[in-house]
Amino acid sequence: MSSNLVVMTLKIPKNKKEQLEKYANKYHNGNISMAIRKFIDKGLSINSYREEISFLREMINEELESTINPYMNRLISISSKGAIMSASSHFTLAETLASLVEPKYRQALEKTLVDGKKKGYVYITNKDYKIEE
Repeated sequence: MSSNLVVMTLKIPKNKKEQLEKYANKYHNGNISMAIRKFIDKGLSINSYREEISFLREMINEELESTINPYMNRLISISSKGAIMSASSHFTLAETLASLVEPKYRQALEKTLVDGKKKGYVYITNKDYKIEE
């Protein structure tokens, strides 16, 4: 291996030299050159992994989208149909009651329907689903 090595000089701060010596003593039997080579290898491999990470992220996102999107679209469709049916029921009920209730009681009926909508809104938007008045 030593035949592939070339001599280079570098300047580092004194405190970094001391840290490097301690590290080399602990992990590389005092061989500072070996410690520096390992740090360089690690740094270069991290940079190459960063490029690959972007590619992998892209691939994972594509896979997740292709897997999850059909289910999300189905849930959105079900939710939309539920909202349409709920609104249809509400307006049908209101029209039916309005046709059955005498005109003098219609104002009270309208207030009851508006209050019912407000309670429904509170119920849906409240996290613990407690109806607040």
